[in-house]
Amino acid sequence: GILKMSLTNEQLSQLREYLDTILELYAEDEYEEFVEDIVINYCNTRFGIDEEESKKLFYEVLNEING
Repeated sequence: GILKMSLTNEQLSQLREYLDTILELYAEDEYEEFVEDIVINYCNTRFGIDEEESKKLFYEVLNEING
């Protein structure tokens, strides 16, 4: 997707690894309630990107992981 421009490949792989860990802890129906906030916070702290962008990235990477 277009969004990935905002992160380097290194940052993207960090985010992927992070998500791999997090997603094992939650069921899919919990993503919206819990995981979004966790990822938003992570992306904000780590990469300095905002909530909207973090959410889009989360679902983009999620789609990649789920193929």
